[in-house]
Amino acid sequence: MFCPKCGTENPDNAKFCGSCGSAMSVVREQVQPPSSSPQQNVNKSVVSKELKIGIIIATIFIPFIGIIMGWIYMTDSNVEKKKVGKTWMYVGIGIMIFYCILYSIGTAGADYGY
Repeated sequence: MFCPKCGTENPDNAKFCGSCGSAMSVVREQVQPPSSSPQQNVNKSVVSKELKIGIIIATIFIPFIGIIMGWIYMTDSNVEKKKVGKTWMYVGIGIMIFYCILYSIGTAGADYGY
């Protein structure tokens, strides 16, 4: 809060100015944040649907994306982010295992001249 007489900045709970000693007679207004209706909060998601799908699609091509993003989101304190992170992590690990199986099948065929 600033002193109305000299303009010096003072703590919000000051009754007198620390510089000039005049009374801090400014009326403090109680400002409340606008209340949002419950319907607005229902549709609000921490992680957008587009991001969820985009990471899964990227994970299909590069499994490490899902594993890394999953790890990052799983360490967050938000429950929704942890849930999404777990999904990304499982998809990343699953795709990586799938690619390893495909690779082993492909290299096994090479041993027999296929």
